[in-house]
Amino acid sequence: MNRHHAFTNGYAANKKRDDDHYHGNYSDKSDLESKYIWGMNDLVEDEKPDPSFSRTRKFEPRRKALYTRSRLIRLGLAAVGTLAILSWFFFPSSASLSLLSGGSTSSQGDFEIETLRYYDLEDVQGTSVGWEREERVLLCTPLRDAAPHLPMFFAHLRNFTYPHHLIDLAFLVSDSKDNTEELLAEMLEAQQADPDPSQPYGEISVIHKDFGQAVGQDVESRHGFAAQAGRRKLMARARNWLLSAALRPYHSWVYWRDADVETCPFTIIEDLMRHDKDVIVPSKLSGLCSGLYTC
Repeated sequence: MNRHHAFTNGYAANKKRDDDHYHGNYSDKSDLESKYIWGMNDLVEDEKPDPSFSRTRKFEPRRKALYTRSRLIRLGLAAVGTLAILSWFFFPSSASLSLLSGGSTSSQGDFEIETLRYYDLEDVQGTSVGWEREERVLLCTPLRDAAPHLPMFFAHLRNFTYPHHLIDLAFLVSDSKDNTEELLAEMLEAQQADPDPSQPYGEISVIHKDFGQAVGQDVESRHGFAAQAGRRKLMARARNWLLSAALRPYHSWVYWRDADVETCPFTIIEDLMRHDKDVIVPSKLSGLCSGLYTC
């Protein structure tokens, strides 16, 4: 058999027929493109999604995600800074407390802290006309077994001509064996509850503290030469402690008054002020019994 003839009549003829058939249907388009257009099974299967990939998986580079997050943070900080600057210009009073610790102020109105007290001591000084300038006086009285003398002492208090509301009372009860403290509380309550509006005093402090005074209260024990050194030492400690505990920045004068003083003019505070001295006592013998000194 002719080999060339067999090839022509067999494989060659079939190939030519197939080429003519596909070439007419694809309209001169490439084989792969034509298969896709005409829905060939092999390409349709290739286009199906792979179930191994999740739909929620993001194919975004991690570096880009971090850049977006940092950019949002920078924008937020810029917005907060802008609001702070605008509030500083339009609402300056909101920043007043932040400047309180760094700046100095000269008036009580500048302080807005509720628990802070401000005292201007420029005008707190003793003058010869303290009652006209409403200068406050601190009256200090140490008490030891003084129950018998308290009625007389309060009788003098009622008759003082210096305005009572400008006088603050301070009592130190120490080393007492009688009912001094109980009687003092009763008489203070009666004094402050007096219906006469001119009788009540200002602030009142009653302090109890023992200093170990062992000298008796009789005349021989108190004024005997042997007991003077120890007795006066403890008296000085008690008076200094009372003064430091009761003195306030707004007091212009301190008036020392013993409970056993029997006679004294009702104008004693004004009389001592008129001398315009820093420290003054009525006489040399009564220096520990009554005296006035300015703060």
